[in-house]
Amino acid sequence: MSAGFAVVDVETTGLVPGRDRVAEIGVVHVDPDGTVRDRWETLVNPQRDLGPQRIHGIRAEQVRDAPLFADVLPEIMRRLDGRVFVAHNARFDHRFLTAEILRAGEEFPVVADDVVCTMRLARTFLPGAGRSLQDCCNAFGLLLEDAHTAGADAEATAHVLSAYLSMAPEDPRWAAALERSAAAAWSVPARAGHPGLSRADSDRLGSLRRRLAAAWSDGMLSPESVSGLYAEAARLGVPGEHIDALLQEPAPAPPGRWPGATVPVIPGQRLVLTGQMGRPRHEITERLGAAGYPVHPTVTRSVALVIAADPGSMSLKARRARDYGIPVVGEDVLNTLLGGL
Repeated sequence: MSAGFAVVDVETTGLVPGRDRVAEIGVVHVDPDGTVRDRWETLVNPQRDLGPQRIHGIRAEQVRDAPLFADVLPEIMRRLDGRVFVAHNARFDHRFLTAEILRAGEEFPVVADDVVCTMRLARTFLPGAGRSLQDCCNAFGLLLEDAHTAGADAEATAHVLSAYLSMAPEDPRWAAALERSAAAAWSVPARAGHPGLSRADSDRLGSLRRRLAAAWSDGMLSPESVSGLYAEAARLGVPGEHIDALLQEPAPAPPGRWPGATVPVIPGQRLVLTGQMGRPRHEITERLGAAGYPVHPTVTRSVALVIAADPGSMSLKARRARDYGIPVVGEDVLNTLLGGL
């Protein structure tokens, strides 16, 4: 017999599975009787630029300590094992999850025809209402907080599903979906995997990393500073092994002078842009070119500066720039170069 439903939401770096990546996933369990329980969520390091950050709100700093998808896959599979895959606009979430699982070298036994989509079911259960998750929540008087965070969206979708179940508990579609999920041939990886890292936990780690950087400010890390770091971690509920990992990182280098460590950027020097910025890329490129700053498509050693939508970007351009010692700065620098956009 099926264990029930697994309601899933993913936040991604874009809209194309296989090219774009999952940056966050949330899973909430719903029992066959509609009881909502067991919310779990984790950030995922996509190893690339985060894409539309204005939508999902994930910062590069937050995914710095997050697991890779392959590392957290065992936990994801255990949470989906034997359950009906449910999502709002399920085709989107299912396609992304399938692409990520295949990339990790595993098989995903849930096919598109077996998913339950709460957006499509709104036609039956909420005729005349809108189809967005917010519309469905409004129709049932449900509160959708922190929209476009995977855990919150998955939980809201779980409550929408629960409302559907209570409206038509004998609908044969539920029994059919539960039977198919129980019969699916799951192969959950035996390795333990990473337990996941939520946005809140990532922010706590970021706070500790900043405290560690401050402790390094005099060029050394005293035993008192280390003890204080572990004490603060305990207060924040951060496991000690995370602090162990932080202490293994090299001491942060002193910040250089913007926009370069030794010389300012001057007209004629090449710039590179990366990430989805607040203005269209072609418009920024034209403005920079007119001001005498040619925009180069790739990072080479001749590039003077990389301007990123998020200065902590993990895009290939940003990573290569750091390898070459080229400064990576935020798009607010455009105001300095162009006198405002």
